[in-house]
Amino acid sequence: MILDNEFYEDTRVKNEARALEKAGFEVYILCFNHTNYNLIEQYENINVIRFNLNKKLKDKLRPLMSTIPIYKFIWRKKIITFIQRHNIDVLHIHDLYMAGPALLANSIFNLPLVIDLHENYPAAVRSYNWANSLLGKIFVCPNRWKRLEKSYITQVDKVIVLSENFKNILIKKYGFLKKDNIIIYPNVPNVSELFAYKTDEKILDKKNSFIIFYFGAIAKRRGIFACFEALKILKKDVKNIKLLLIGPVDKADNSLFENYLNDPQIKDNIIFYPWKDIKFLPSYIKMSDVCVSPIVKNEQHESGIANKVFQYMLFERPVVVSNCIPQQKIIEEEN
Repeated sequence: MILDNEFYEDTRVKNEARALEKAGFEVYILCFNHTNYNLIEQYENINVIRFNLNKKLKDKLRPLMSTIPIYKFIWRKKIITFIQRHNIDVLHIHDLYMAGPALLANSIFNLPLVIDLHENYPAAVRSYNWANSLLGKIFVCPNRWKRLEKSYITQVDKVIVLSENFKNILIKKYGFLKKDNIIIYPNVPNVSELFAYKTDEKILDKKNSFIIFYFGAIAKRRGIFACFEALKILKKDVKNIKLLLIGPVDKADNSLFENYLNDPQIKDNIIFYPWKDIKFLPSYIKMSDVCVSPIVKNEQHESGIANKVFQYMLFERPVVVSNCIPQQKIIEEEN
């Protein structure tokens, strides 16, 4: 597996690595070392191979992959060494943008390639504010990723996607794709891990409040600002209503978020934490009356279901979601 992240930070990758290991594969993961983990370690029989790269430098280089390929060549070199040192037989690439360096490296070895699309990356890039600035259009070239997606998918053996809807979108776009070569694996939580955490009924001084809960990245594209506007209406009838938000705020939307946070109409109805350890998530969900995933309906969000929706369902809370096809489908089908 090739992952430009820290292994422990990605639930999807951990789930898939576990599944492959249980199926009899010897799994090796090449990833970053963003903290002080060992460069080589074993996690549940999964071999984690890390290398150091400054995170700030990584965050600057990765968006430039389609125009200034420094990041691509750093990874190419690491992947070649990884394949040779560990006798790799199959490459499983996480995220579309990592296909470029993996294909360059694999030109020497001609191994089978699997690409795992964590999102509709071309659509995601076009939705980012920084990618649509003047400099972004010049150096990131968001529209170029449409062509790269087609090129990369043409050169791999299997494609893993988040949902049936995303699979259908790709088949419609690329007539050469065979249905049997596209595997659906949704984002799902690690159930045993979440159930193992003890719940704390005193984690929130709820009193008589009616809690609406959102967990995850906070941004305009995530529909959070619609929640603030809804809160202004709801508080007229539900005086004790609270909107509980846990997650980091997108830099591009920080100023607008602060305006809402300090809005005299609703500031006393908002509880905000920029971060909480995942072990506290079950407690916050159980304390809530309704959990929400209000993501804006667009190409990117039609590709799959956010992990939070499954987490809410797991702890038996009422869920309100926007009408992005995959999440609407599961909420309606599972009642």
